[in-house]
Amino acid sequence: MELVFRKSFRELALAALLIGAPFGTCIAASSNQELKKIEEADQADRAVGSNKIDWDVVGKRDAARRARTLEILRAGNIRTSDDYLNAAVVFQHGDAIEDTELALALATTASRMDATNKDAKILTAQATDRILVKLGKPQWYGTQFSRSKSTGKWEMFPTEPSVVTESQREAMGIPTLAETKAHLDAMNAK
Repeated sequence: MELVFRKSFRELALAALLIGAPFGTCIAASSNQELKKIEEADQADRAVGSNKIDWDVVGKRDAARRARTLEILRAGNIRTSDDYLNAAVVFQHGDAIEDTELALALATTASRMDATNKDAKILTAQATDRILVKLGKPQWYGTQFSRSKSTGKWEMFPTEPSVVTESQREAMGIPTLAETKAHLDAMNAK
């Protein structure tokens, strides 16, 4: 199975690389503190757990965070692996597939800039899966779940297990499918 990304993804990925590190910019620059605070606010909104979040309120905050993050990106103020990761987290929580495509481009850039950035690798896998799920296709890594409206239990979206090996999942920092299923069983047992 081959994942076919639309032309817009390729354009976003190229833009992320070119805008984030303009010519003459020192790549060793320190991380953007405003962007770090934006990402921390994003995560704080989710700290209570998805069952207790008022998504109407958080959705508006997410949109504002994405708008500000895009301004920072366009201004060329995303320079470090951590900056790209922080921006990716913000866009991973967007509703539009284009948001998730940008999250994938940003997370991929973060992991390429710093191969030791484990969170960037994980987010790369998660964004890939989220794009596939949004396109109605089986995910590759097994990172996307939903709560069944009929049973109330957590379920993994369909996965194409032959595309990514278990060792590839582990290399990306993702649990094996068996570990993920055991985790879901434990969550459902509560």
